[in-house]
Amino acid sequence: MNARSQHKVVLASWLACFFLLGFGVWSFQAGHLMIVVFLFLTIALYTMYAFTARCPQCRFPVLLRPLRAGGIEIFVWSLLAPNECRKCGRPL
Repeated sequence: MNARSQHKVVLASWLACFFLLGFGVWSFQAGHLMIVVFLFLTIALYTMYAFTARCPQCRFPVLLRPLRAGGIEIFVWSLLAPNECRKCGRPL
């Protein structure tokens, strides 16, 4: 199982947890707060992972994606990992 497949599994399980938690606790008194806390905690965990996930060969961040806009190259974070490194081109 490559990195992209692992990311798809993690995203699908996160989405399932989000919906199960949402449907399960929405009617509670603080159910809305539980969903917001879950969302912020998972965003914080994803952000930490996005900064630490790197290519084993060139150490370039895997989730960093270059984007050319108006002659300027800017970097944005992608949700899924690519099949190969965007800098060195080697498979992950």
